Amino acid sequence: MGKEILDRPLKDIIIEILGKDGRSINSLSKELEGKGIKKHRLILTGYLQAMTDLGLLKERIIKPAKVFSVRERREKSIYAIIGEKAKQIAEEEASDITLYILYRLFKRPIFMRELEKCGVGVPINKEKVYGEERKKALNMLLEQGINIPKNNSAYQPTKAYEEEYQHILRDLVVEAYDLRGFIIQNEKYQMKLESL
Repeated sequence: MGKEILDRPLKDIIIEILGKDGRSINSLSKELEGKGIKKHRLILTGYLQAMTDLGLLKERIIKPAKVFSVRERREKSIYAIIGEKAKQIAEEEASDITLYILYRLFKRPIFMRELEKCGVGVPINKEKVYGEERKKALNMLLEQGINIPKNNSAYQPTKAYEEEYQHILRDLVVEAYDLRGFIIQNEKYQMKLESL
């Protein structure tokens, strides 16, 4: 058992030990020693901090100790996330909002297959895209490994949803970088920000 455990990368062993519940540095250190891995506490602390900076772990302070746990990985695609957020804003306009957001983000026509991946229907405020622009977008997606049928329609929006775009983009950044702790949950402040 000792040889097998030492052949694995330390980060994998730490992730396995921490699990979802997490451990303090002291508890983790003892568990590692029990497996034949001896690391000075300062080195282990630095290693855990580096794993946190890389987004592999999250850190909580439960006095008097810091507790590290494995950060859950987001399995959803960008398409599913944007579709969900558009539905939260306005269910009845989710298709149009989604088309606008994808078009703004990707700076190219959006295929119906992409909108299906978002879990939304056919937009109303759209214009069909033909010719070279559609062909370039299709080839680029195929190169990225995204399977789009060759006869799939491509669209560009005819109505702007700038406020919704900014709202969803802000949410994506906050979630991607786990910035919820930096945001004041204050309605007065929120109203003031929205009026800027």
